[in-house]
Amino acid sequence: MVENFVLKFKVVLLGSSAVGKSSLVLRLCDNKFSETKESTIGAAFQNCSLDVGDRKVKLQIWDTAGQERYNSLTSMYYRGAKGAIIVFDCSNNDSFISAQNWVDEIRSKSSSNVKIIFVANKTDLPQFKVDREEIEKFVNKNNLIFIETSAKTGLGVLELFSDLAIEMSEEYRSLIRNENNMKYYNDDYLVKKDKQKIILEKIKNNKKKKYKCC
Repeated sequence: MVENFVLKFKVVLLGSSAVGKSSLVLRLCDNKFSETKESTIGAAFQNCSLDVGDRKVKLQIWDTAGQERYNSLTSMYYRGAKGAIIVFDCSNNDSFISAQNWVDEIRSKSSSNVKIIFVANKTDLPQFKVDREEIEKFVNKNNLIFIETSAKTGLGVLELFSDLAIEMSEEYRSLIRNENNMKYYNDDYLVKKDKQKIILEKIKNNKKKKYKCC
């Protein structure tokens, strides 16, 4: 039965305004970048599909607004999320501090098994102003995957979403194995197969980094 379906996962993007959340989604889904992209109001929704191994995974991406006046609304989008991408601007330390708060926020208000990836975006800029030791300390303490990206050049973007899709798929398979019933064979996780396909050119010489707690 499962062979006739595609795994689907709700993903939320969190982070301060202007860190490049929407640009990451645009790069993933359309392989484009816009210097003049407007700030998200409330939240924007986008469907994208990825090939993970020999399986297709559908991501339902909720790109949330970073402005403080929308923070009270953002928690509405946590419900049912299986993954979260928390983004900061590598040239802006305040956005790094804010991103740390978003980790605490989503862990306190969402499922305990939500998969989180911590992202330093805008690595194409000449100065990486956030202390790398502080980043490593934080991601190790919180058992997070950390990836450096550039929505402008495409560096690390496909890998970011692919890694999250793999993490969520493995969590789903774990639930199926450990729960001897059919409760996870439902429309929270599965959608009928279609012919939608996303094609992105692999970015060579990727300098992606991952830190995981021992």
